[in-house]
Amino acid sequence: MRWISFIIVLLIATVLEAGNLLNVFAIGGWTIRPGILITLLVYYSFSGRARDAIICSFVIGFAADLTGTIMGPHMICFGLLGLLLNQSNQILFAKRAIYKAMIVFAVYLIAETFSHWLGLLKGLDTQGSFYSILLFTAVYSALISPVIWSILSAVSGGFAAMKSQSDRTYR
Repeated sequence: MRWISFIIVLLIATVLEAGNLLNVFAIGGWTIRPGILITLLVYYSFSGRARDAIICSFVIGFAADLTGTIMGPHMICFGLLGLLLNQSNQILFAKRAIYKAMIVFAVYLIAETFSHWLGLLKGLDTQGSFYSILLFTAVYSALISPVIWSILSAVSGGFAAMKSQSDRTYR
């Protein structure tokens, strides 16, 4: 795992999620923006060893909590989903863009729904149109995820190079 490139990419994605720069790409009256951190979660869960994927998932969840209103729910949900994605990466191995988009769509819906429910337990106020915004944001994130995935592959040295380095055993 290339931790320096991971930290730099995560800081850039966190600043984009927290700031107003993604509003340039926002659509609709609800200013629906893509979820970049979800694509990071899926990419790093598939591309690393189990220990690295779990650490990355919890760190990405912490970054998502920093961009949100309350601390904790995203970290728990992202960590568990990252673990599940890493354990099922042989089944869900995404070579084509449509598979990447479908995985990001499903992970976004699951992560944000459970994060919202955990936030409600902590006393978070809810909007009436939360589930509509959730669905449209999941679709937007899924549509843009193959582009982000290719950028991450270029920055991280390629998906295949990371897999070959992480599967190396020494005897």
